[in-house]
Amino acid sequence: MDKAKFNKILGAYIKNKRLEKGWTQSDLADKLGNNFQNISRIERGEISPTLYWCSLLAKAFEMSLADFINDAFRDSKESI
Repeated sequence: MDKAKFNKILGAYIKNKRLEKGWTQSDLADKLGNNFQNISRIERGEISPTLYWCSLLAKAFEMSLADFINDAFRDSKESI
């Protein structure tokens, strides 16, 4: 899987989890101590969150980091 596809899949997953919680990008950014512009760029697949940020996202979504990564790529036809 190339980086662009990885970013798109992860970004879409983050957006879906955020919407499931009923949060705006600003809400999620506030929980992470970030800004909504960065959340928007991650959701669009323009940038990759670091492992550290993935751990913060997982915590915000009340899940383990392993579940966060596994769930994000569960339906992908390609392995990561």
